[in-house]
Amino acid sequence: MSIAALADDEILRTDRRTLDLARVIDPHLVPILTNLQLDTGRTAQLRTALEPIAAESPVQKTPSSSALDGLVKYIPTESITLYVAATATAAMSSFTVAFPFLTPFRLYLCFVALTPILFLLIYVGKRRSLKLPALPEPVTKWPWWKLIASTVAFAVWALAVPPLVATDAGKVAAAFGALLVSTMLSLVGAVVEPSEASEAPGQSH
Repeated sequence: MSIAALADDEILRTDRRTLDLARVIDPHLVPILTNLQLDTGRTAQLRTALEPIAAESPVQKTPSSSALDGLVKYIPTESITLYVAATATAAMSSFTVAFPFLTPFRLYLCFVALTPILFLLIYVGKRRSLKLPALPEPVTKWPWWKLIASTVAFAVWALAVPPLVATDAGKVAAAFGALLVSTMLSLVGAVVEPSEASEAPGQSH
């Protein structure tokens, strides 16, 4: 799954109610109040009464279609794609000529560090485009699990491609380790990050 898709998933998980109200309910309030000549002091009650309309929101979360979706959920495809391009033979040769200190292992570490930065930049950008605060408050509501899980997923999946692992046995072991870690991340994620549907009724974000 891409980092952008992970960011969308996190925003829907934590701010779905806010988005539904803003996109679906709020546009109905002014004309209804005007037509029915209601006191503006009753806006809050009317807003609550219209909440069922939020089910029609265009912002929908698509359920996983297969077990494979869960397996690849936290793999940051943006980081993987950039890493594969950077470690291609021609690119790596150019990098080492221009930057002699940039060994394959150091390049790997750079991309491990880059992954959470990419996630935060994309996440903040998407929240701002939806008229949400750049980051949720308090800090405990930040997308810590997805940030950590995507970084771990990149760290293990990047080992399954050259140049760090060159032998056939090493590639097989790295690929199996990547599959195992991805499976564990999906299982742990279902425990530490329950979906919106499993949260207590009436709980707002």
